[in-house]
Amino acid sequence: MDLPESLMPHLGAVVGLLAAVAAALAARHLRRGLLFGVSAGIGVLAGWWFTFGLLTATPRQLPERLPLLMLVLVMLVPALGALATRWRVLALPAVAACALWVGWWMSGAPTVAADLQRAAPVLIGTAAATTLLAFGGTPRWAAPVAAASLVASLAFVPAPGPQLVLATAALAAAAAAAMVPPPRGSTLPPPLAALPLAGALTAVAALPVMARGTPADWAIAAAPIAALWVGAPLGGRVATRLGPPLGAVLAGGAAAALAGALS
Repeated sequence: MDLPESLMPHLGAVVGLLAAVAAALAARHLRRGLLFGVSAGIGVLAGWWFTFGLLTATPRQLPERLPLLMLVLVMLVPALGALATRWRVLALPAVAACALWVGWWMSGAPTVAADLQRAAPVLIGTAAATTLLAFGGTPRWAAPVAAASLVASLAFVPAPGPQLVLATAALAAAAAAAMVPPPRGSTLPPPLAALPLAGALTAVAALPVMARGTPADWAIAAAPIAALWVGAPLGGRVATRLGPPLGAVLAGGAAAALAGALS
């Protein structure tokens, strides 16, 4: 395989970065806070669709279902965000609705009671992980750090499948969107603004767990959550400003190293 062919799978990250920057800059220029809130999600969607190609039939493999997951999130979050901006009491139900969508889709989109009962562990687990990442991802640095911890974990545990390529696209989109200052005026409530990236990271992290479920796969899935919910609070006790992001980086890196040691 020559160099251009080896780089082709990673062009999705470039597409995701450019799409996220374009969406964020357009939203800032037009002062559209709802669009700005999903700019990273738009980047992820563009990068993932570039990776898989535009699907014109029902996806048969779980990874192929991820672009449609992001498409719904990118449309659903601004719609719910518009309601939550006007009535703040709706913010938490909106986050719960989006997290449940991620769980339902990742569990196979069950439509009958028996299938729903069998899929309940995956549905509940992915919905809970999405919620944790959404609430932990409110600082601007949080989404890139969580995505980087997932990329590092997947790099330490080589496995077949597109997980690393998909996670790299999410990291590029998250970093690009975080570099653009938000527009003035109303924006999405923080948990909702973090939800598209939270859903993307949860979906990618769930792939190896659902495919194999080894201890290393569980460590991969735990890396973004450990970064935001273990490292960041511990770092905040040491230094108010730089402690949380540094603690998150260290905790995410430790989880990645653990995944590599368990593989």
